[in-house]
Order: sequence, then C-alpha cells, then structure tokens
Amino acid sequence: MQKIIKEIKYYNCGYCTNNLKLVFKKHKKEIKKFPAGVFLMEHPKEGYILFDTGYSTDIYNIGWKGKLYNLFNPTYVKKEDQINIQLEKDNIKCSEIKYLILSHLHPDHIGCVKYFKNAKIIVSEEAFNTYKKNKTKYLIFDKLLPDWFEQRLTIINDNELKENKNKYFTYFDLFKDKSILLTKVNGHAKGQICCLIENKLFLGADSSWGNSFVGKAENFRIFPRLIQSNMNDYITNDKLLKKMQNDGIILCFSHDTYDKEVIQL
Repeated sequence: MQKIIKEIKYYNCGYCTNNLKLVFKKHKKEIKKFPAGVFLMEHPKEGYILFDTGYSTDIYNIGWKGKLYNLFNPTYVKKEDQINIQLEKDNIKCSEIKYLILSHLHPDHIGCVKYFKNAKIIVSEEAFNTYKKNKTKYLIFDKLLPDWFEQRLTIINDNELKENKNKYFTYFDLFKDKSILLTKVNGHAKGQICCLIENKLFLGADSSWGNSFVGKAENFRIFPRLIQSNMNDYITNDKLLKKMQNDGIILCFSHDTYDKEVIQL
C-alpha cells in the first residue's frame, strides 16, 4: 500500500537534564540531556500535523510553579529553540498547522500552544478531564496555555480510541486512511496519546525516556516511580514497547535524540 505520510520532521525544542543514577537502579552517575521533541508531518489532503510543541521560554515566567519545576527538572530553552521560530526558519507559518496533537499536557509538550490558534487541537478525553480537575497536581500549568485553548479542542473519547484493534493496541484512525493511528498509552500521564504512523513508526511521547531505556521500567528508583500517574500501567506498556521494538517498529520518543532531522518512512 502506498505511503500517505512519507516523512517526519523532528525538532529539538529545548531540553531538561537528569542524573541517571537517581533514575535507574545500578546506574552510574551520568547527567543526561533530554530534549523536548516535536514532530511534524504533512498529509496530502489534511495538511500539516504537529505532534506536541516542546518548551517555550514562558517556563521561566510563570511564578513559583515554574521555579519549582526548574528546581527538580533543570530546564534549558532559548527563544530560537521554540517550535514557532524553527518552523518559520523552514518557511512554515504557524497558521499553516491544521492539526496539533497533544500527547499530554506537561510543560515540555504545551509550551508553544499559543502560537497555533488556527489548528484543531487534539487531546484524549482522559487528559482533558485531568486538566479540568487538578492541574497543578498533574503538572499542568495554566499560564502556559492561551485563553482560547478549550475553544480549539477536539476531544477524542475512550470509545473512539477503541474503534479498531491491531496486534498491539486499540486505536482511532484519525483520517480514516490508516496513515495516523491514535492510541492511549497510560502510565506516565493519564490519557497520554501516542501515534502509529504508516504502521511503521510509533511516536511514543513519554511512554519511555528513550529507545535505550525501553524494557527497563522495572529498574526505576522511588522518585521516578512517584511522578508517573500509574507505575503498573507504565511497566505494562514498557513491555509492549519492547515487543514493538523487537518487531521492527521504529520508536520515537519525546525525550530521545535523533541525528537526522528528517525521518523517512
């Protein structure tokens, strides 16, 4: 079957640092950079689709919540790192983005939402309900989201995310052509949306810290376990990711690093 989405463009939009010794058992001290990755796709009929928006410099200007976030999760982002600036350099206007898929609503995924007012913003029903209940508890910071945020939302409910099933998960066929399949991967954040592109590449958001960490969730220390929404779900889905990896599915995570900016499918 002919591919509809032929390539994915990856953008590094700021990063945070963590000491892996404090994350994984039996790991030596290593301060590692974890980029806030954003992925751009183009559909021949539907136009540009953006997966997440990375950090923005606004993370430094939201009061005590931002300060606390930076204390435990040192964050580094400059204006030129922002996805709106990087798209402009590629001659793509923010107004040309037709769909914005938000995997979940943590600061490193929603930092630049305000630049995409023309986009249809897609979130899961569970992520939206979490947003409405207790934002701070779930690391959702209001000041990073524009006033019009809810007006542009398209909320995918649980029944829609279970319309179809493949060998790995149930899914919602976004454009009804099998090019982009949306699925819910809980564990890290409630209602986290991930995407299978052309049955070949999986945008896994924060379902793992990166390809080299797939299959190692059971080695998490206490603190990283506490910041997951459901550690049992995280471990279960980590095993699923390992199976997909072994089957040859290309896994791309938000905090992994990629040498090539363009990923061919």
